[in-house]
Amino acid sequence: MDFFAHLEMPSLCLRDAKRTTAFRAAIESAVEPGDVVLDAGAGSGILSLFAAAAGAGKVYAVEADEDLADRLRANVALNGFDRVVEVICRDVRSVSLPERVNVAVAELIDTWLLDEHQVPALNALRAAGAIDAKTRVIPHRYEAFVEFGEADFDCYGFKLPFPAHDWPDADGGVWHPLTFRAISQVVKVFDADFGGPVDPAFETAVSVRPAAGGVINAVRLSGLVLLGGGVSLRDTPAFNGSKILPVAEVPVTAGQAVTFRIRGVRGGSNRHVLAISVG
Repeated sequence: MDFFAHLEMPSLCLRDAKRTTAFRAAIESAVEPGDVVLDAGAGSGILSLFAAAAGAGKVYAVEADEDLADRLRANVALNGFDRVVEVICRDVRSVSLPERVNVAVAELIDTWLLDEHQVPALNALRAAGAIDAKTRVIPHRYEAFVEFGEADFDCYGFKLPFPAHDWPDADGGVWHPLTFRAISQVVKVFDADFGGPVDPAFETAVSVRPAAGGVINAVRLSGLVLLGGGVSLRDTPAFNGSKILPVAEVPVTAGQAVTFRIRGVRGGSNRHVLAISVG
């Protein structure tokens, strides 16, 4: 087994206390005694265990990776929930469940829903009848935001305009600094409501009036995740981190109206997941 390659991200998510305790609060608020719960992309299994401990009658922990699924089964048994939690080793987009679920926990989220399979997974589960309008989905909504600005892409004496994770703990003095100066206001680009089907493709025009002059050469993508029960998350050390992406340079003056066209695919698996252009 390629141990660390398979388990690194679930381990980071598990250790991310802000992310994990927020999901715990949302699960405890949503799960009612005897509920049938789906944990889509179960990973370490901690969210399945939260649901079982909250009184779920049945939890389907669906995990596509065989090594993770094996570890998950062992940990479920170790904690005495093997009669409640059933581990299914399968891609959640093609899983067939024997019953409709009351609560669906789907933490297949990356910034702007671009890389991970939150949207196609929930759409597939809805099409298969595993979830419907009455299912309580955690999280239930995602809001995507963008800022336009100037980034300093100087790295070790070279210009390297390169997409970068802007994790909230990345400025601890260990990492090479990445300076981003916002020139525009923060603009909401889309809302994704998981209470119904979500179109994977989106395209919109965003107009901004920079507060200061300069050269726009980058954007910062960020998101707000609404989990339910009054619980929400922005970026945490292992969840929904902001991203800084280089774009074609656009000189601007203060107050000048500039329109950008943004198009992308949520849950995409090809290189054309996101495009940002002027006009």
